[in-house]
Amino acid sequence: MQKIIIAAYVLTTSAALVILKLGSNSSSPISIVDSRVHVNLNYYTVIGVFLYGISFLTYIYLISKFDLGYIIPLVTAFVYILIFTASYFIFKESFTAVKIAGISLIVMGIILLSLNK
Repeated sequence: MQKIIIAAYVLTTSAALVILKLGSNSSSPISIVDSRVHVNLNYYTVIGVFLYGISFLTYIYLISKFDLGYIIPLVTAFVYILIFTASYFIFKESFTAVKIAGISLIVMGIILLSLNK
């Protein structure tokens, strides 16, 4: 059950970020015009914020049930890896040697964190 909740957090956080990025491609979600703040909501922004809300509630659950020094690096690493992959396939961002080296270090960190568990 705990692995399912970790996966739910990683997926909702990653999906929220990707969807918010999709929603901000056409225009900035927040702009300042004539010293006034304008919020430009679209379908993607609303869904992204909703998913982020679910992600936040899941996050609170995770930090209440796991050691903070274990769960935060673990889920953050998985989110980075998923976002890295999604950015390549969805936004056509490039894989560079430095990015791949960084992801490799993150994977090694996940392995090291999991050795004690």
